[in-house]
Amino acid sequence: MAAVPGMALSLSVVMTGARSAAAQIVTLDQVEAGAQRDRPELAERQASIARAQAELSAVRAKTGPTLAARAELGLSPGGRLVTVEDINGDPYLVQGSRSINQPGALVPQPRYAALFAGKLTLLDFGRTSLAVRASEAAIGAERASLLQAKIELVRAARDAYLAWVGAHQSWQLAERDAEVTTARTVSVRELISEGARPATDATLSAYDEQLSHLRQARARRAAMAALGQLGAAIQNALPDSSVPDLDVLEAAPAREALAASTSTRGVAAATSPTTTSPTAGPPSASQGDAAEDPTLTALSLQHQAALSAARAADRGAAPQLDASAELGIQGQDDEIFPMYRAGIALSVPIWDGGAQAAQADLHRAEARGLDARRELALRTLRAQRAAANTQWQAAGAELQLSLQLLATAETLLSQAEEHYRSGSDTLERVLSAQRSLVQARGEVLSAKLETARARLELTPIKVSER
Repeated sequence: MAAVPGMALSLSVVMTGARSAAAQIVTLDQVEAGAQRDRPELAERQASIARAQAELSAVRAKTGPTLAARAELGLSPGGRLVTVEDINGDPYLVQGSRSINQPGALVPQPRYAALFAGKLTLLDFGRTSLAVRASEAAIGAERASLLQAKIELVRAARDAYLAWVGAHQSWQLAERDAEVTTARTVSVRELISEGARPATDATLSAYDEQLSHLRQARARRAAMAALGQLGAAIQNALPDSSVPDLDVLEAAPAREALAASTSTRGVAAATSPTTTSPTAGPPSASQGDAAEDPTLTALSLQHQAALSAARAADRGAAPQLDASAELGIQGQDDEIFPMYRAGIALSVPIWDGGAQAAQADLHRAEARGLDARRELALRTLRAQRAAANTQWQAAGAELQLSLQLLATAETLLSQAEEHYRSGSDTLERVLSAQRSLVQARGEVLSAKLETARARLELTPIKVSER
């Protein structure tokens, strides 16, 4: 009597996909790196950083020395050169003008000059230093916003990757189920030809085989669609031969890595993949992790930038002491004279209509709004981390139950096959046990995906600062 092929597979089969020699393994690290590479979404943030850096250079240049060359040429009436002598008989050229009722009063006189002019701010009572601090804080805020945008792109890529892992593994399970049902149809036909089973079993077995192949085709289509969505998430088409790295279903973040960060702008330290049992405790998110969240970091730096801008606006009404100098020549008619001038000037703003005070109030109101947003984001983050910890624990318990369910389903199918071979049970019982096993495998996969999703929620994201 021919034996019906068994459907009982170990957990390693449930979590292992068929990888051909030409298959290209795509890891989560590759996906996260690809999500940040050459993204148009980041161009605006990078442009904002360049703008903030240019504004900083402009602020620093305001108090720096300036040098300009100036040339003048013009015509105007009056100021005609007249030679006079002093009491010692020395000649001097002086300018003289006639009144409008005198002849020649409107005769134009050509004048020209060429000179260099320089200026330097000696003291502005802290106005520039505060403006520089405000600009530096703005640059830090823009950089934090860039990293925050990268974090969001990586999170979207992580979600797409896990969806692809789930769809790909479902396809692999459906493919293996189709192979087993095909082998079962052959065995059932052999039993029928031997007279051990009724002919009606052939139709039932063929129907089950066709249904399993249909499910395999649907699962393959879903896996290809998930692969396309992953490619869209990282803006890089992936080949159809791509297969996921199943270590993502087993890896857990190192606890010490959760409390560390690689920069003050919210970039968390990379984690070392380790394997963990379903009952292992969840990785914890400390308050320090919350402080390094990129959203909170960006809001904090934006808050500091707004306060710095307010202080700079307050100092806008401070006095300013400037030094200036000019050196060159000036002439009239065919006479050329040397020219130089040097001096210092103190300017004290008296009244600007309240413009500076209003600007300072505007920045302080912005800072209060940012502080409120940061507090809300902090509370939201803590709630999300607590929910992720709870989800991690619940998924671990769910995985334990699904593993027990899988073991029971394997035993159930083994018993049904044995009874069928001995003639004490029907093919319907075997197919029912097989469906139970398929469902149990799906439950194990679902629990592993939920566990991985919760772990990734607690795992710091690695982003590049470039």
